[in-house]
Amino acid sequence: MFTRINLRPGLFVILFMVVFSVRADWMNLTGAETSENIAEIYVFDNHVKVKLEVYFGDLDKFDELLPDEWLKVPVSDRPSLEQRLHTFATEHFQLITDKGVKLPAMLELVEPRQRVDRQSPYAGMINPMTRQRVKEAPADKRVLYAEIRYPFSGQQPKSLTIVPPLNERGIVTSNIGFVVYHQAVPVIDFRYLGQPATLNLNWQDPWYSKFDNKNLTRHHKYPLMLYLYVEPRQVRLESLMRISDISEMTGFDVDELRLNETDKFQQLQKHIKSYYSNDNTLQIDKHIVQPGSVRVEFLTVTLKGLKVIDNAPAVDESSLLVGVSLQYSIETLPQNIKSKWFFFNQRVDRIPVIVTDPAGPLLSLIDKDDPDFGWKNFLKTYREPVIRPVDIKTGWRINIPYLGEKKLFNQLPDLPQATSIVDAVFENVRTVFIEKDPNSFSRQLAKVSVQTLSSEQAGIIKNELSKLFAANVTGGGVSSVQSFDELQLSHIRSLDDPNGFSVTVSGKVNISAKHWGHIDQRQFQFQLLLDLIEVKQQWRLVDITIIDIKEAK
Repeated sequence: MFTRINLRPGLFVILFMVVFSVRADWMNLTGAETSENIAEIYVFDNHVKVKLEVYFGDLDKFDELLPDEWLKVPVSDRPSLEQRLHTFATEHFQLITDKGVKLPAMLELVEPRQRVDRQSPYAGMINPMTRQRVKEAPADKRVLYAEIRYPFSGQQPKSLTIVPPLNERGIVTSNIGFVVYHQAVPVIDFRYLGQPATLNLNWQDPWYSKFDNKNLTRHHKYPLMLYLYVEPRQVRLESLMRISDISEMTGFDVDELRLNETDKFQQLQKHIKSYYSNDNTLQIDKHIVQPGSVRVEFLTVTLKGLKVIDNAPAVDESSLLVGVSLQYSIETLPQNIKSKWFFFNQRVDRIPVIVTDPAGPLLSLIDKDDPDFGWKNFLKTYREPVIRPVDIKTGWRINIPYLGEKKLFNQLPDLPQATSIVDAVFENVRTVFIEKDPNSFSRQLAKVSVQTLSSEQAGIIKNELSKLFAANVTGGGVSSVQSFDELQLSHIRSLDDPNGFSVTVSGKVNISAKHWGHIDQRQFQFQLLLDLIEVKQQWRLVDITIIDIKEAK
């Protein structure tokens, strides 16, 4: 059963953030990353490192860190650096273990710097959840940068309580945006450190380290997520899992195979592809189908969302995820899709599922007692993309009895006519690239290009068109064109064929690729040379040359 979530207030926030992450890279709406003061906190095996950026207007609140030579007026009775750090660690910026021990502080580096640019695209806008304006970073970019080490003494603590500078009433004395990592795993996204916060540490698997405060979490907190994409010509079932979980599920035992780190990831990738190649858990309109292709990538969680990793052995394994994409070709949108997830364990007992169709995403949750999920076609206005004849007249025609319409002679199209032709041809080509099956793609390409092209010529046109209509994106995915902007046509010229013309086209193209709950959206500027010929009253491509294409800034 595909269970829909009741939108209670807390779950609404979860749904909003998940849906938002589906539509774009994850964006932090708290504004904490543009706070006056920033604390990056890293928990390692034998110490904690705090990297502080102190706003120049708040230097008096962190005066223990100021070197003596920075003071305009020397203070003869100023405490020593050791004394000042003791005060700092026990009264101002405290890290307290589960046994009540306040960790001592060692100043490793202090120097003037420029603020790290963490500008949020939402700065100055209204947060739709809190209805508060998202703060902008201070105009003054000068900061005091300090690196402070808090060593452990004895055993690793089970928890750490982070206490910001507080006044006698227990109110924080300065705005601090903070982020915490345990090993390489981000425990939270940027949040405000407005009160003491207790972090429970899982030393066996830092992924599961978490704060007591439920509001202090990261956007990608689930160890396993499922994504079902229902698109024109393709269904994709994708999953994100921890390496330990997918190894357990697929029976991959690295210790038994005795592999080094590089071979381990290569063999794991190969093993997963083999495991999924005969997967039969998906039904489309009551027919069990197997994936036409399987894609496996390694990813890591960052503050801006998921990032595909090309060199997995170079990344701390605690932060790695495995993304698996099963792709199924379809001719038209089905009426019903069903699937079931079988892997659950003590830590993975509830799994979010995001189903995305042309109307948008929908979040659900499954568990071991109800592991079924799927999709039903409730779309009312959806229309299958089709190739439409480009019949735009540019020459003189008359009707001759028994012979039908006859073109007497051709003339070059004027600018509006040429623009209409190019717009319609581009839309048809965009539709061609929706096709995922190679045979279907070739058939559709023949409808928009001159049918007398040799296979070599058709191949060249396909390769050139792919640069614009199916650019590669992060992780080996393929994008699709969403729209064209600012199209400009120039140099309309005649061809040797009297039924055609050549034109230079420039503009911008917006592309996107959906994978693993993320949309990779980009815009490219391009200039190309397009040759078109009218064949049986329909304009078709005869040649295309990409002059320039680059990502727009």
